[in-house]
Amino acid sequence: MSPIDALIPLIVGLLLVARPQVFSKKPGSQEEIAKRSAKLRKMGYVLVGVAVLYLLIAFVESMRRHAA
Repeated sequence: MSPIDALIPLIVGLLLVARPQVFSKKPGSQEEIAKRSAKLRKMGYVLVGVAVLYLLIAFVESMRRHAA
């Protein structure tokens, strides 16, 4: 496990949180666009959480290797 592996979900997650409309180009009413944006933003939060957990696990694992 390398901490660099967490960059992909972190970057995509941050993009989804900051600018969800970039990933949704379908036309529709304001209500539909708002629903899609909210759903994409939630997915972004999940990806950021996954990246943070992955970094935490990688950090703990590297600390164990150095301690042994």
